[in-house]
Amino acid sequence: MSKIISYEHVRFLREKRVILDDVNWIVNAGEHWAVLGLNGSGKSTMLNMMGGYEFPTSGTIHVFGHQYGKYNWEYIKKRLGFVGNTLNRFLSTLDQETAHEIIVSGKFNSIGIYEQTTDEDWKKAEQLLKEFHITYLADQPYRFLSQGEQRRVLIARAFMAQPDAMILDEPCSGLDVRAREDLLESLQEQALKNETVLLYVTHHIEEIIPAITHVAVIKDGIMIAAGPKKDVLTNDILSDAFGLPVEVESRGGRSWLQVVKKS
Repeated sequence: MSKIISYEHVRFLREKRVILDDVNWIVNAGEHWAVLGLNGSGKSTMLNMMGGYEFPTSGTIHVFGHQYGKYNWEYIKKRLGFVGNTLNRFLSTLDQETAHEIIVSGKFNSIGIYEQTTDEDWKKAEQLLKEFHITYLADQPYRFLSQGEQRRVLIARAFMAQPDAMILDEPCSGLDVRAREDLLESLQEQALKNETVLLYVTHHIEEIIPAITHVAVIKDGIMIAAGPKKDVLTNDILSDAFGLPVEVESRGGRSWLQVVKKS
């Protein structure tokens, strides 16, 4: 298997506080990962390092075979898709664009279209609108869309550039059950038809779609488990990760968590 991403003894401190501690992690081609942990566990920080948004205090990171700090990372960013709440800083621009325009802008990894587009670009965006079941939103301004619709537009935008890996940082945060399930269904379809490696950050195991093959669990900056999904989503590992006794139930290719009440 070819390595897509590798972390070797990665440590990260922020104002002397340890955020990540001796993280070792390998993602191979053909794998889809969920990164699981409580809020503040360090999972988003770990993923942000791939795009060069955070710098490891020590250790080495390789993405697509290139070592961070020894390669022009702008080329790496072009091969990475990203969807997370940090995109909200571009809200004033997004609000002025239609769903169709936002998806097309993904080809250039920009918010807003500042380069020449082709008919093929617009047709490809139309196909993504169809695949994410949001064709009816094509000409609607972003500001008029529901939160769930906005997320699907942003994820479709990220797929526009056909990235080699896609970071999804809690994409279902704030969504109601219907909007969440619509989004997860679209992601499942994309995972099955594309070679893009998914890296899905969450603290809800029910969001881990059947297409996810592996899970990494982080607790207090330490990766306490990483491997095939069936080996990691266990009662013992998740009880440790969440700091309370839980039981995992699996059905329909999804897993669900129940807190065990003390007698």
